[in-house]
Amino acid sequence: MLSLSLKDAQKLNPEEVTWALAFTNIVSDIDNILNLPFPTFGITSHGGVFTNWGYLPGTYLLVALKDDDVGAKTYFVEGSVYEIEDLTQEVAQRIKREVKKPDMLMIFPTLGLEERVVRTLDKEFNSKVRIFGGTAADNDFSGDWWIFANGQKTSSGAVIVAFRSNSPILSTFHAGYILTKNSGIVTRATHPESGGTHIYEIDGKPATEVYASWLKERGFDIEEVIAKGGIIPFEVAGLNPIARKFGRDIVVSHVFEVLPKENALLILSYIEEGEMVYHATATDSFLVSRTAVTVKKSLEDYLEVMGGILVYCAGCIVPIKDRLNEIAKIYRRMVKNAPFVGAATYGEQGSLIVGGRIMNFHANQMIHTVLFTKRRR
Repeated sequence: MLSLSLKDAQKLNPEEVTWALAFTNIVSDIDNILNLPFPTFGITSHGGVFTNWGYLPGTYLLVALKDDDVGAKTYFVEGSVYEIEDLTQEVAQRIKREVKKPDMLMIFPTLGLEERVVRTLDKEFNSKVRIFGGTAADNDFSGDWWIFANGQKTSSGAVIVAFRSNSPILSTFHAGYILTKNSGIVTRATHPESGGTHIYEIDGKPATEVYASWLKERGFDIEEVIAKGGIIPFEVAGLNPIARKFGRDIVVSHVFEVLPKENALLILSYIEEGEMVYHATATDSFLVSRTAVTVKKSLEDYLEVMGGILVYCAGCIVPIKDRLNEIAKIYRRMVKNAPFVGAATYGEQGSLIVGGRIMNFHANQMIHTVLFTKRRR
């Protein structure tokens, strides 16, 4: 595999390439990406791209060569929140016919569609295929996010990729946070059609008051946001997500917005009434160092990494914006200089093994990685 800039990718011999994954924060590059003479898919990233050379603005690709023996069948879905489940179900049926059972599914959805895509694919494959991915982002949360594949692009839909390989494809979905002593049961919540969860009450109390009290113990004051409503600053929300426990792991969801009239919190993932939620937290150093832990959880001694995909939560970018090159450096060291690309995303999709069973999630999980390998000689 190779990691390349767009300019260098344009010089490749297309007969040697199987597929390419592109991450970019330059929207005007997308048409050039789609004009590459080999199958290319990807998304827009927040602020830049993680690469072997650091966290850089621009367009960078992970390119699979024919000798790597990693196949990828790509499906492009364009549609609204009202259409996406039926469209995803159709794609799942095509995958079953054309690929049979993939070794892994990767998805690249747009904001608000993630839960429906994950749940539909998980149901279609009977929770027996691991699903990983990241939500398309933009540079300033203006809505200028894009997904692209098969010569097409859209700001509402999903790219679904079915991978097959004769060597293991390793993956880890890691929170990168620790739990505080604060917790409570969600006693009133709804799920808007636009996606996510509105949490109105925790332990029978207004959710905004409960969350604000948790933050106050960590030195954060959001009373002004609660009074006026609106988006909670990423430097606060990124360090103080809500978490749920699954076995020995946790899955985290950022509190995105305050709805002042309802005293409610908007969470960009699916949380049910009756679930126990916890206040999770982290320091900037912890968010950086977890990169190494995530990769280490995936690695097997008998395997050599050919290439990697890093997906890192954009909500965590703001508190550590001066240390993003350090994350790229840690990841490169952990994969022993193998080529990789990484995106900063507005949501993360991944799976955990809980009680021997695959559980696929959409959340704000901070970090996950997919590693393509070959067996050591």
